[in-house]
Amino acid sequence: MRTLISALALLFLFSVYDDMRARIVFDPAFDKEAFVGDWVPVCSGALAGAMAVLALVRDSRWVPRVALVACAGTFAATVAYRLLPVNMVTSESSGGELIGLLVLLAVAVRRCTPRWVPVIVAALGISVFSVPVLRDSDPGEFFESTLLELALAFVCGLVLRLYDVQQERTGQLVRQEERLALARDLHDTVAHQVTAIVVQLQAVRHVTGRGTHDPRMLNEMLEAVEHAGGEALTSMRRLVGSMRGDETPRHPENLGEVLTRIVDEARATGLPIRLDLGQELPGDVPTEVTGGLSRVLQEALTNAQRYARGARSVDVSARVAARHAELVVEDDGQGSPSGHRGSLGRLGGGFGIMGMRERIELLGGTFEAGRRPEGGWRVHASVPLHPDEASRNARAHGRHAVRSGLRLREGRTA
Repeated sequence: MRTLISALALLFLFSVYDDMRARIVFDPAFDKEAFVGDWVPVCSGALAGAMAVLALVRDSRWVPRVALVACAGTFAATVAYRLLPVNMVTSESSGGELIGLLVLLAVAVRRCTPRWVPVIVAALGISVFSVPVLRDSDPGEFFESTLLELALAFVCGLVLRLYDVQQERTGQLVRQEERLALARDLHDTVAHQVTAIVVQLQAVRHVTGRGTHDPRMLNEMLEAVEHAGGEALTSMRRLVGSMRGDETPRHPENLGEVLTRIVDEARATGLPIRLDLGQELPGDVPTEVTGGLSRVLQEALTNAQRYARGARSVDVSARVAARHAELVVEDDGQGSPSGHRGSLGRLGGGFGIMGMRERIELLGGTFEAGRRPEGGWRVHASVPLHPDEASRNARAHGRHAVRSGLRLREGRTA
């Protein structure tokens, strides 16, 4: 942009120089001396060029002001040109004046508010037409070319305005996606560990409330709380590091190892979990698939800890086929329809199911969550292993993922 402004400023300077050179008498035998009125277009051309550069340099609030100043300069120059003595051999217009007014027209169409655009376009259009109509003895010769130049300047400004609108919309979508990604990461980072801390603290309060003073048992519970708090801090540091761009790359983990570790951590809180990985899961599952399914499992187990009251078992099964990886989490717990069960309900509902759905659909997969007919809750996620297929499905479901969580007006929320 700076290069373009500099080039335009040089163009206006050259135009002013050319206008001045054309009015200097080099051969008195053939040329007549320039009179005072002949220098008026040079001044209005320099003013129009300066205002055009100023409109590009300053913000949009300056565009109406500088455009009106340039129009006033052109009208004043036209009046002076008609009143002052002129040499009819010299030009009645200035190249810099026409270029400056056309540039101002394009800039006004692009940057002015809708309220100002009609006013500025009308003023600039009248100013451009006033030069051949009021200064030239034969204005019809330049009428069509002037009209074409105005139309081209208007179209250029309109195209640039539409481009700016499209860029702004694209930026808003990018910022919205970044906010959603950050919200998902924060939820995934905090909810699981904080839920484990709350569950363990409730168990400590329950044990101490019964009058049981077993130092060994209390020490184990407090160690679990300390471990969960440390995990939360580590996850938060990792998240902040990734946002700062200085996260150390980690070696990709096997899907089975990740799921097993998450299940073991949940079992430490007392949740009865049965893990079924079938045959050994392959080690070449894409990292994004592993990350998506692990987040779904983590969130599903967090929901089970919060809301699956009286659950006797939580069944976790994972399978990797030729084209898809699937994860199913089921529990037989009972709870209120609102999803706020027990004292943990004071933590309030959140965006767990919405975040799981968004994460899976952005990978091109499908996600389902709901009550089981026999009681309890079921979460099912399926993600394609092929990146090309995933990206096609993600483009088809990307916008739907932002609003999909609103469909779950009943059921569990984390």
